[in-house]
Amino acid sequence: MLFRMIPTTIFTGFLGSGKTTIISKLIDELQTNGKQVIYIKNEIGSENIDAEIMKGKHIATRELLNGCICCTLVGPFIAAIDEISEKFKPDRIIIEASGAADPSAIALMIQNHPKLVRDGVISIVDTTQFEGYKDLSITAKNQAKFTDLIVFNKIELSSLEQKKRVVGYVRELNDHSPIIEAPEGVLDPTLAFGVSSKELEELLEIKQDHSHHLTQDGLESFHLKSKGEIEKQALSDWISQLPKSVFRIKGMVNLKGEGLNILNTVGARTTYVQAENEQKNMENSIVFIGFHINDLAPEIEQQFMQLFP
Repeated sequence: MLFRMIPTTIFTGFLGSGKTTIISKLIDELQTNGKQVIYIKNEIGSENIDAEIMKGKHIATRELLNGCICCTLVGPFIAAIDEISEKFKPDRIIIEASGAADPSAIALMIQNHPKLVRDGVISIVDTTQFEGYKDLSITAKNQAKFTDLIVFNKIELSSLEQKKRVVGYVRELNDHSPIIEAPEGVLDPTLAFGVSSKELEELLEIKQDHSHHLTQDGLESFHLKSKGEIEKQALSDWISQLPKSVFRIKGMVNLKGEGLNILNTVGARTTYVQAENEQKNMENSIVFIGFHINDLAPEIEQQFMQLFP
């Protein structure tokens, strides 16, 4: 019997672009149509804070933490693919690359895997926060270049003028990939799957050494935990005064009078969402991500602990 190669889609996008939310809604749609989906999540921190979003979905998942599947986690990635493809025989695999991952390297791994067929690289852009590539990393620029489809997310929070500016920023690096919108984080599966690009195929022929791109870009993360509760406003005020180099914050926090919430900060915007399946007295657990921020970790940790009496 011939082995059916599994279509595999890669979702990339800079930190906080909303990849997990979009993927979650896509999985809901696929499951409604009876599709067996495998979801592989890659995170550069030591914990997958976004796991709460996927709770309750009857899908097989694998988490590859504290590294990039395009360099340091190549072995675990291949092992995970071999295991889940044999055990679950999925109709589709969805890979959510970390915000620091180089998409061309991941696409090359899929292209060379005997059980997988690459079915598109999709780059998610947060239109509310994006101010161009001038000061962003090489990896962020590659995410705009090495993609079959560009998806504008959080458009309901952006003015028409802002969206036009973001189009201009993106087209400085990529003048060929289609741009579509995902209102309220909803992306049409017929647009998300089955896309391809001759441009990407040509770029994949150029093999590069991606093993040190995290260090080159200066992207670092650290993880803090604490017990106790905090007032939402006090936490938001503290987050707002953190150095701008702390670009992304996410985690689980116990808010006074509100219980356990999913905290999500991207740039200057912080949101809180009530966590499902709340567990009493669960620890506060927050990941901080940014450029060259490990030196700031001791001071931030001291301030963080003072917030929780």
